[in-house]
Amino acid sequence: MAALLIGGCGKADDPSKTASAARVEAIASTLQACSYDGKPVQAAASALTGGAPQDCASAVTRIMGYTGLPANFVVVSGPVPNAAAVILLDDKRVPRRVIAFNPEFMKAAEAQVGGSVWGPISIMAHEIAHHLSGHTIVPGGSRPEIELEADKFSGYVLQKMGAPLADAQRMIMAVGSNHGSSTHPPKNQRAESIRQGWVESCTQLGGLDCRSGGAPAASPSASSGGTAAAARGGPALPSVAVPPIANVSVPARTLPTPGSTPFKYGRFIVDETGRLDPVRVKTMEQRLYGLAKNAGVELSILVVNDLKGLSANDYAWAMMRQLRVGKLDVGNGAVAVIAPRQHQAAVAFGPGLAKEAEFSDPNKQLLQWIDAAWPNCEDADGCAGWTDALLSSFNGTLFWAERSRWTIDYQSLGQLLDHYNTIAAERRRTKRPFNPDTDQPNGHLIRVSGRITSLKSSTGFGQANARLLGGKLGYTAVNMTTTDGHDLVLYVAPRLAPLMPSGALKNGANYTAVGRLHSTGDKASKQASSMWLFSYDEI
Repeated sequence: MAALLIGGCGKADDPSKTASAARVEAIASTLQACSYDGKPVQAAASALTGGAPQDCASAVTRIMGYTGLPANFVVVSGPVPNAAAVILLDDKRVPRRVIAFNPEFMKAAEAQVGGSVWGPISIMAHEIAHHLSGHTIVPGGSRPEIELEADKFSGYVLQKMGAPLADAQRMIMAVGSNHGSSTHPPKNQRAESIRQGWVESCTQLGGLDCRSGGAPAASPSASSGGTAAAARGGPALPSVAVPPIANVSVPARTLPTPGSTPFKYGRFIVDETGRLDPVRVKTMEQRLYGLAKNAGVELSILVVNDLKGLSANDYAWAMMRQLRVGKLDVGNGAVAVIAPRQHQAAVAFGPGLAKEAEFSDPNKQLLQWIDAAWPNCEDADGCAGWTDALLSSFNGTLFWAERSRWTIDYQSLGQLLDHYNTIAAERRRTKRPFNPDTDQPNGHLIRVSGRITSLKSSTGFGQANARLLGGKLGYTAVNMTTTDGHDLVLYVAPRLAPLMPSGALKNGANYTAVGRLHSTGDKASKQASSMWLFSYDEI
């Protein structure tokens, strides 16, 4: 079988061409890529014009969702052995980033690793890393250090998607070389880089045993997605919970400088104004670190000098994308942006944390803080004690975030109901009193699969609760019949559909969904259970 390709590069540029345009031209015109095992492969640019294979395009979309970044490339098909990341020039000689797939890519890649769907996904993630990292537009072609960067990215993303460490490494161990070269490291070194990315991702989520290398408890195994999922290029995984709102992008110059971005680099609070009291900020940082470590909940606070023409709300949502805050499937992250000199403030909440924070109003409190505190902060001594007043705006959100459960306890509604029916029977038998810590089914995070049977749930006995619809959060309700035969009402926030890669929920379509149980129903009397919907993925 032909070697599986991971191109992050072209061949080395002509030394006489020093202008960046000439470099791009050289890479694009020769269209050389480097194979996954380090063997160079060439393809004619004119041949890479086909539409993307549907399974490849779908899998790439899913991977990009988990990165939290917009794609800076297009996906096409052509006669490459399997896959390559390259630069092409369009008919106006404008360079564009391209990932090219052979139409038989998915089948060939899975065969290399005994049918595991994580094999081709690990290759795609590596390909994507080359483009996102700018490897395809630098001179010199492949080098060991940039291959290791792409491998680490692959491990990082696959952990987010639910892959066990062994599956994230399986492809490189199957096709990589035992010996390094001038372009590619030996496979053991590359597998170690994948491990580093996987462990880093796992550690960021908090509350997991990252040493075992197992799949996160919140995600299904690679084999659980079934034939339909494999045909799409990946297992049936939860979707990203918190991408940005549509069409909002923050220019690179507006982002915090490298080394200052929250959490990914060990910080949760960035003060561009330099007016907050550093001792008080450090105390708050310690609390936020504990929250991330113990519960997986991430809150990033950005006090900025300039919103660069965006509203505080748009800036917050765009930074949510850039920083990738919170656990992806349960949406338990938030980014707060305070621009005191422009008198704006907003908090972008992931859908899970938004539900927990619905009774607090940090946006209003932050504006009140700007009015009361900022004139004092501009003095020579800075904000001093007013720093505490700013940070206290988040106490309500943190109160509920710290007390909520953020791991998915049950993999089906039937599993949860059976468990609590057993508990109820034991209580009746022993006549012991109700214990809310052990006997309460409501409030658990669950994953369900099923078919949408109505996009507008009926209200009344045994159906949606009319008092929960509309209002401050604007919830609507849809009906699902789960694969294990239960009727379920899903309460859907208005922002949720634009955030999901599969778009708005469709009547008659099948989904896997994650949410927090609101109420248990009764199958015999046709009373539906209900849950707050945090993410979903069409299957």
